[in-house]
Amino acid sequence: MTNTISAAVNPALANQMLNKALTETPQARTPEIVSPSDTTVELPGGYINAAGEVIRTAEVRELTGKDEEVISKTNNLGKAILTILQLGTVKIGNEPATDKILDELLVGDRDAILLGIIKATFGNTAKLPIFSDGEQKFVEIDLNTDIKTKVLADPINERMFTVKGKSVEYTVKLPNGVVQREMVNNADKTSAELSTIVLENTLVRIGENPVYSKAQVQALSVGDRRKIIEEINKRAPGPQFENIVVTDPDTGSEVTVPINLGTLFQF
Repeated sequence: MTNTISAAVNPALANQMLNKALTETPQARTPEIVSPSDTTVELPGGYINAAGEVIRTAEVRELTGKDEEVISKTNNLGKAILTILQLGTVKIGNEPATDKILDELLVGDRDAILLGIIKATFGNTAKLPIFSDGEQKFVEIDLNTDIKTKVLADPINERMFTVKGKSVEYTVKLPNGVVQREMVNNADKTSAELSTIVLENTLVRIGENPVYSKAQVQALSVGDRRKIIEEINKRAPGPQFENIVVTDPDTGSEVTVPINLGTLFQF
C-alpha cells in the first residue's frame, strides 16, 4: 500500500550538509528499490560553462559491482558519497564530468545528480522500513514525486545575492562542490567551525571589502553569521531531503521516516 508523504523544509545549511554527507544513520535494513530509471538529470541550479552558457542537464549511469568495491573502501559516509558522485556522473551537458566541473557545481546540483544515480542504479521506487506499533513495516516512496526539488528560475543572477546584517551588507554566493568537499574533509570539526568553512567559501564581500581570510569570517557577529547561513539555506536549490511523515495503514498513527542520501545509498 502506498502512503501519502509530505516533505519538510530544509534545516540550517551546516546541519543539512552534515546530515546528508556525514552523519546520516542508515536504516536497519537496506531499502527495497525497484523499477528502472532514466539516466538524464535536470540540474536545478545549472552549471555555467566557460562560454557563460547555462547547462541544465547531466548524464549519470548505473553503478556496478566494481564501483561497489571502490565505494566500500571509503572510511566514512561523506567520502563514500563523494566517490559515488565521481563514479556515477558521466557528463555535464556535453562535457565529460571532470573533478573540476563537479567541484564547480552547486551543492543542490550535486545532490540532484546523486539522486539520479540512485534512480539509475535501484529504480524510481524505494521501500523503506518503519517501526510502528512495536513491529517493522515498510512504506513505499516514489523518488520522483515524494522528494521535492527547488529550482533556480534565474540560474545566473540567483547564485549570488546580498544579506543585510546589523550594520553592514554582505555579498554571498551559493555553495558549490568545494564547500561540500571541505565539509567532508573536516568531519571532526564543531558546528561553529563548519559554519566558518561554509562562510569562508561563500562570502564574497563584507560591505565593500572583499573576503580573503578566515579571520574576517571569525570576526563577524554570531547573529550575522547565522543570518547569512539561514539565507543560504533558504535560497539553495536542489532536492529537499528531510524527514517525511507517513501514516501506518494498520493503526492510522503518524510515523516519521528519515529520507536522505544515507538512507537511500547502502554501501
